[in-house]
This record gives sequence, C-alpha cells and structure tokens, in this order.
Amino acid sequence: MTLRRRTLLIISTMFLCLVLILYFMIQGISLSLYEDIPSNLYGQLRPAIAYIILSVVGFGLLFGLATIFLVEKQVISRLTRLSNGIEQIGKGGDLSSRVSMGGKDELSKVAENINGMLIALQQSEDKLHELLKKEKELGKELQDEIINRVEFTRALVHEIKTPLTPLLANSELLAEEVKEETLQRLARGINKGAVSLNQRIDELLDLARGEVGKLTINPASVDIKQLLQEIASEMGSIIQQNGLSLDLELPKSLPKAWVDQDRLRQVVLNLINNAIKFTPSGGNITLWANKKGNNLVIEVQDTGPGISKESQQWLFKPYYQLGGETTRRKGLGLGLSLSKKLIELHGGKIWVDSQKGKGSIFGFSLPYLSK
Repeated sequence: MTLRRRTLLIISTMFLCLVLILYFMIQGISLSLYEDIPSNLYGQLRPAIAYIILSVVGFGLLFGLATIFLVEKQVISRLTRLSNGIEQIGKGGDLSSRVSMGGKDELSKVAENINGMLIALQQSEDKLHELLKKEKELGKELQDEIINRVEFTRALVHEIKTPLTPLLANSELLAEEVKEETLQRLARGINKGAVSLNQRIDELLDLARGEVGKLTINPASVDIKQLLQEIASEMGSIIQQNGLSLDLELPKSLPKAWVDQDRLRQVVLNLINNAIKFTPSGGNITLWANKKGNNLVIEVQDTGPGISKESQQWLFKPYYQLGGETTRRKGLGLGLSLSKKLIELHGGKIWVDSQKGKGSIFGFSLPYLSK
C-alpha cells in the first residue's frame, strides 16, 4: 500500500470515528432533553438539533478534506517528487543531476543530504575516470615498451643464430668425420655447447613471444605413451653420464591427446633436465603418466635435496634460479616459466610438490580434448 493510500485511510477512519462520536453525543443530548422538556417543545427543538448535527458533520467533512489537502500538498506530493527525482537519477546514472525540493523542513534537509552525496559520488567518479585514463596511458606505454623489447630480442636472436646455424651443422659433421678420440671429444663438446646455446636462444625468444601473447601452439592427435618412451630413450645417455637412473612408469595404454607434440616434448624435457640439475649422483628420476578423470597427468620425480616453501612461489617466474653448491646449474632460469606458459596455452595447469630433504615432484595436467 502506498503512502498516499495509507494516509487517506487513516484520515478517513479518524473522520468517521469523529462523526460517530458526535452523533452519539448529540443523540444523548436529545434523549436527555426529551425527558426533561415537554413534548411540544421537543418537537420544536428537533429541527434545530438536526441542523446542529448536519452542521457538525459538514464542518467535520470540510475539516477532513482540508486536512487531506494539506497533507497531500505538504508531505505526500513532496515525498513523491523526491522519490521520482531519486529514481530518475538512478535510472539515468547522471550524477550531475540534483534533487529539487523547496522549503526548510525535514524533507528539504533529506534532499540536501542526497545532493551532497551525489556531489561526493560525482567527484569520486571524476577521480576514477582520471585514474583510468592514466592507467590506459601507462598500459599503452608499457605495451609499446614490451613490443619494442620483443622486436629487439627477435633481432638479437636472428643476429646470434645466423652464425650459430653453420656452427651446429659443421660441429656435428666434424664429430662424425674425425677418428682421433681427443679431436672427436672436442668436436662433440663444441656441438653440445652449440646445441645448448641454441636451446637457450629459443627459450628466450619463446618467453618474449609469451609476454605479448604471440606464443602459440599447433595441437594434433598425439600418442602420449610413445612420445614419453621416445623422450626417456633420448635422455637415457645424459642421465647415465650424470650418474643417475631413470624409471619410466606408464600404464598399459594411454588415450591419444590433442596437444602440440613439440611443445609437450619441450615441457617434459625441461622438467627432466631440471631434475638432472638438482639430483646428486647416484639419485633416481621417475617419469610417470596416467589418465585421471578427463585429464592427462604427467609427473617428474627426483631424489634431490628438495625445495623450501619460500622458494616454491618463485619457481615459475622467469630468470629465477635455485642456489646451492651441489647443483649443476646452467641456463637462464627460463625453463619452468616457459613450461608454465605452454601448459596454460593447452588449458592445463602445472605444479610442484616438494619438501626439504625429500626430493621434488614437478607435474602438470592437460584436459583430454579432441578435434
């Protein structure tokens, strides 16, 4: 029920009660007069009494109508105007609008408070727009700076890889051609260094592409079990050279996954190389994979010194490297950061589970998607 209807109902009820009270009072007076005065005189007074009753009722009616008119004018209509003004501001969202309300009563004070609130909101909105404008400008400057750095990185990579390409090919041919053991060992060392340098350059370029959202994947149907077996075979000799052993734990069958084979290989190799670096001689590395629900889960576990909780939060940041005298550190600290970006491009997630002195498990999960 609206305020206007409620007010009219209250006034009408009060007016009816007043009329009834007056009616019964006059009836009481009439009865007392009827008993106290002669009947002929009472007959003469009855019109006068009826006139008085009608006059009182008429006066009460006029008083009630006047009261309703004053309440309507002074309260209800002003409340309605105040409500409509607030509603229009709320719908339009124009904080520069103001509520108009004359007078010096409580309603006008409410209107002043609302206008004060609108002024404060408008000032806050202006400051917010100004901050957003500055943020957009800074964002554009930062994006331009990132793009410039990426372009510089690309140019630098091109300049470095141009002389590196023949070095890779010729050092590999040289290692195959020479028969003398010392020269062959030197040639293979040169080739190994060139391959490592080429890998670091590619990681740096991929990271730069990821910063501007240009790192992409080309998924296809991949036999995961066969891929992991190939990786384990490729890394076998390197793991043995470092005095380590590798266990490959795979189920009898794994469904094919819709992934970028080269990028997935890159991630797994990063995790295995990371395990090699931090596992002391005589340790063990386990490559494990299985299907969990709708996800492919792959983990690399090592028997290294483990990683503290404080350091784990930085592992997937670029250029971060764990210290330690027993670690065979090499690289730029980009492997885990790049792996995280590649896994997220596949719609998956990557994690680490480690405790000091109890080794580490690096794993990731990918959704089984089909074309």
